[in-house]
Amino acid sequence: MADPSLQGEPRSCPGPRAPLGVLIVHGFTASPAGGVRSLEAPIQALGLPTRTPVLRGHGTPSPEALRGVHWHDWVADAEAALQALLQQADRAVVVGHSMGALVALTLAADHPEAVDSLVLAAPALQLASPLAPGRPLHGLVPLIRRLVRSWPIAHAYADGALAAGDTGYPWAPMEAILALFAFGPATRRRLPEIAVPTLVLQSQRDSVVVPGSARLIFEAITTPPERKRLRWFKQTDHELFRDCEREAAIEAVVAFVADRLRADRRQNLRPSPA
Repeated sequence: MADPSLQGEPRSCPGPRAPLGVLIVHGFTASPAGGVRSLEAPIQALGLPTRTPVLRGHGTPSPEALRGVHWHDWVADAEAALQALLQQADRAVVVGHSMGALVALTLAADHPEAVDSLVLAAPALQLASPLAPGRPLHGLVPLIRRLVRSWPIAHAYADGALAAGDTGYPWAPMEAILALFAFGPATRRRLPEIAVPTLVLQSQRDSVVVPGSARLIFEAITTPPERKRLRWFKQTDHELFRDCEREAAIEAVVAFVADRLRADRRQNLRPSPA
């Protein structure tokens, strides 16, 4: 008698697993289309699968979707995408922009066996807002949270003409901003747990995050010095993959991923120890 599980729709055998996949994580109030989608095609041209999840509360017609969302939800959504990616690839390079870089760091700390390496673009560890943790007016936050329900979000570009096409939310609920405020210090405490190869991209003119965040991360992670790099940009603002130096930023990411792919191939060609 035929196995009933083999009847009906024809079944396709899974294709070969890639050695690496690339998980791309967007930033706060952004979406894949508005911030990181430009990375997908050149990475896929390397023959690697990608996942670019929409994190909780993002990618909807209204920022109201962010109400009641915590940074743990953003990590959970990225983690689900990571697990889906690992159905196609042995390990993952995680690329995160801004708040997405905090998600990437958290995934590397939580899943060191699955995360091969990191690309952290404009990591939002220390926000430039005077209300953010560690900034001059942070003590006013308890008062402001009782009086203000939402806060405007500036789209930070050195080339102002490019800001017109930004699809990110123009404002965010105050509770979501407070979740982002909490995410930075929580991530900072875990930096010593990160030991994977890492590329940090940061503009010296970033008006959204304190540029020194990049140096802090670079020095706090325990990745060996020869396996981590910090690259500075001089003209762009926060939107590294959409602003005036976007081609150079995208090329830096693709070159890093290609190098990780070559490293994996060299590792697999080594003879096994006797």
